[in-house]
Amino acid sequence: MIAIVLSIVWIIAAIKYGDREWRKYYPSMLFAALGNALYEILCYKYQMWQMEPNGLGYAIIPMLLLILVGMPLSTWVFLSKYPFNKSFYHKVIYLFIFIVLFIVLEFLSVKMGAITYHHGWHLGWSFLFVIVMFLVIRLHYTKPLLALIISLPFTIILCTIFEVTLDKMK
Repeated sequence: MIAIVLSIVWIIAAIKYGDREWRKYYPSMLFAALGNALYEILCYKYQMWQMEPNGLGYAIIPMLLLILVGMPLSTWVFLSKYPFNKSFYHKVIYLFIFIVLFIVLEFLSVKMGAITYHHGWHLGWSFLFVIVMFLVIRLHYTKPLLALIISLPFTIILCTIFEVTLDKMK
């Protein structure tokens, strides 16, 4: 049920705060959704964090809501209001607000049983992950190829730390 509530929240946020010229953010919205989808597919058998059915009957429902609604719309809202022409200080504060928002939503989701952690993952790792995620999404908006290139070493580092090997992937 948490996944449905969060999806509705992201839809409302996108309607209220999303730039009406959403097409310019579309590649980055797809990038964020694809990153989450790849995690769900490749680590299906060995997940660090897992979306739980949480009253929805099947775990695929919250998973799909995050991939198809949560990640694209949160990326749209993030980029729509990003302070591109402001000082470094404003950019850091804006980034911090989104990081805290995501971590609070994840913390509540964990407490309500909508997300479980496995294989050594915890909220601290999520905090670091969300920092990198938003920095890479922001980079993707202006330099998509560089963002893709930078994503690869981070993925390899996480796979190494958490021993996600080919035999553990789907």
